[in-house]
Amino acid sequence: MPESPADPSPPTRLASRLRHWFAGLPSDLRQALRQLTKTPGTTLVVVLSLALGIGASTTVLCWIENLLLRPLPGVEREEDLVILTTSAAGRMWDTLSLPDLRDVAAEKKVFSGVCGSQQTPACLATGRSTEWIYGQIVTAGFFDVLGVKPLLGRTFQPAEDEKPGGHPVIVISERLWRKTFSADPAIIGRVITLNRHAFTVVGVTPAGFYGDITGLRCEFWAPTMMHHEVAYAGIAPELVLKRYARWHHTYARLQPGVTLAQARAALNVLSTRLELTYPETNRDIRLHAWPLWNSTYGAQSIFRPVLGLLLGVSLGVVLIVAANVANLQLARATARVKEIAVRLAVGASRARLIRLVLTESLLLATAGGVLGILLAEWLVGLFRFFLPRTHLPVNLVQTIDGRVLAATVILTVLTGLLFGLVPALQASRPELNLALKDGGRTATGGAGHHRIRGLLVVGEVALALVLLVGTALCQQGLRRSQQIDPGLEPRGVLVAGLRVGMNGYTRESAPEFFRLVQQRVAVMPGVASVALANWFPLGFEDTGTANIELPDHPRRPGEQWNFRLAVVSPAYFATFRIPLLAGRDFTDRDDLKSPAVAVVNESMARQLWPDQDAVGRTFKCNGRDTRVIGVAKSGKYRALNDPPESFLYLPYRQEPSYLDLGLCVRVADGDPAALSGPLREEIHHLDPGVELWATLRMADYVDAALLPQKIASSLLTLLGAIALLLAAMGVYAVMAYAVSQRTQEFGVRLALGASPGSILAMVLRQGLALAAAGLAAGLGLAAATSRLLAGFLYGVSPYDALTFCTVPALLAVVALLACWLPARRATRVDPMVTLRTE
Repeated sequence: MPESPADPSPPTRLASRLRHWFAGLPSDLRQALRQLTKTPGTTLVVVLSLALGIGASTTVLCWIENLLLRPLPGVEREEDLVILTTSAAGRMWDTLSLPDLRDVAAEKKVFSGVCGSQQTPACLATGRSTEWIYGQIVTAGFFDVLGVKPLLGRTFQPAEDEKPGGHPVIVISERLWRKTFSADPAIIGRVITLNRHAFTVVGVTPAGFYGDITGLRCEFWAPTMMHHEVAYAGIAPELVLKRYARWHHTYARLQPGVTLAQARAALNVLSTRLELTYPETNRDIRLHAWPLWNSTYGAQSIFRPVLGLLLGVSLGVVLIVAANVANLQLARATARVKEIAVRLAVGASRARLIRLVLTESLLLATAGGVLGILLAEWLVGLFRFFLPRTHLPVNLVQTIDGRVLAATVILTVLTGLLFGLVPALQASRPELNLALKDGGRTATGGAGHHRIRGLLVVGEVALALVLLVGTALCQQGLRRSQQIDPGLEPRGVLVAGLRVGMNGYTRESAPEFFRLVQQRVAVMPGVASVALANWFPLGFEDTGTANIELPDHPRRPGEQWNFRLAVVSPAYFATFRIPLLAGRDFTDRDDLKSPAVAVVNESMARQLWPDQDAVGRTFKCNGRDTRVIGVAKSGKYRALNDPPESFLYLPYRQEPSYLDLGLCVRVADGDPAALSGPLREEIHHLDPGVELWATLRMADYVDAALLPQKIASSLLTLLGAIALLLAAMGVYAVMAYAVSQRTQEFGVRLALGASPGSILAMVLRQGLALAAAGLAAGLGLAAATSRLLAGFLYGVSPYDALTFCTVPALLAVVALLACWLPARRATRVDPMVTLRTE
């Protein structure tokens, strides 16, 4: 007797099953296409719903990729870069000093390179024309650390970053090279004029690279040692070498195999060593490392909280869409129950039927995904509609790259499986006898089938409620934030930049020029008041700081008296309508010949002299004895949700190193922007060589403070409306299906004397029971998640009672309407037709 062949091994059996599975896919695809084209209207609704959900998620994923995960176009291996910051007494600072930066770079076992930069506007002269452009002063290894190879020429050499003012060389962007220099191939070695200083072009960066500040387009780069000529002409050139001059935004590239945790540990050790070695400048100063996505400056710091919120919301919309489509697929499976029963009766396996139904679901998901990607290509540009007017050259590059496409493909497949698996399982186990007898009205799943559809609707309503609660809270937060008192009145004020250092003005001559500007502008028609300041609050940019010491009050360990400051002219407080609570304003007599004076805000007065009158008190400011002459009302300086912060004002005539001041003009009435032209002409009368730059309404300037809230509120409103529509569609679809399944029952009830009103009430009760369960689940989920919105809410509790009452009421009304339409149809059933059919 011959031996029977051995059973195939498990791997062989698996391979055989996989071959058999994939061999049937072409046939399944053809059948799925035929099935979907039988009901083109339903198929179109499903595809469009999927496209909305997947398109929204792809858009948010694209924003996350370009703004957080890959925020620096043109930079190599961004995953190996970290951002370095400093902190003192619990306050975080975005920058390092050049000596500290070089000490970090010496840690060769941890960092393969460290670079620093500082952005600045500068005036480029080409022929008889001039233009303001943004650029950066950078350390010599800037391009090497970032992995940026020049398109033409070279980058900076170490020797060019050793002596202040010693090497006037410059690298320009590919965009500037093409736009301003007509892509001149002989640009290398050409001398150009920047801030009235001659610079030799040594290189051109590749297209797409605009520096290391995410969202900012820089057009040139100069060595740090040219700081005096490029950025602040009034500051001594040697100041950049001081350890306390912390100006540089700093990146470090990790050595291969070094983790972020190891880098942080090394920085802790280095911080302690620097504190012991340089106690005067590094006392309590700690160094920190952060991943790129968690940057404390640039676009990441603005958009990171918004993008996390939007990703969660967009995925919630995808879940609602999946629940809706699953309901439709369950209805389709019911309509096909006889076909499925016949297939099973003639020998088709359950796995074969599951594969067929899943193929239809994945085909729908694929169509929705493709359309969603096309929709996302348009949606990714939405950010630019939310950006406030600003003098900064914003450059938010948004491209759907391979990583985003891969994530979208995964999301599409998961969505297809999510809404296809339950209908596939349900369809593959009908009651054969019932199905073959009468078409199987009740053959597929029975009560379990209806429970699944009900649960899907409950989930839809719950998710929609969560999204709508979040939308309502953000809308309230935005309204409240617009009512927050920023401590000044921005409406009716025009601001503009005056950078006179590049026009040849010095520490000695600039104060007189500024005095004449203020004097002449003050008498212009329509001008109520005018002032000058080195910085304006609530914009994208930060201000400088000053070290404070009190006599007979030595600092305690961990106590850091390093306060933000603004250098201002007389009438600054009047122009911005910042109330002076005590003392007086600055005058032209507060100059270098008179004792140093300052105005402090009330928070600083309370911190330094609690329960005492601050006016007349003295302190050391950057080593100089300074007397307080006034106390101003505290305001908001960087963001509207900032806690009260100590702030210091110094008179510009006692700070002659500040040659680049901004002009702020309050008009008596009307639009302050109308003053731009006359203001420019008035400046030209004083000096034809001085150009205003970045003329802007102050109200537009401070809009930057509301940018995250506006984006969150607007996009949440859009996604919330979509969720509300989808939830209504889900309730309607389930109730319409239930009515169609119970048509004969309703006919019999009507024939036996039931009133249309009782039928209407019966259907409404069924639908509203599902809606009520969804609302209850949604309220619990919303209460658990709404605290995540705390960063977007000003003066609004995450558990606001009004929101938690009105939003469920609104959703209940929508659900009632969605139930009423099928219920009304049930009351119009003709009993005679129903009985004749029965």
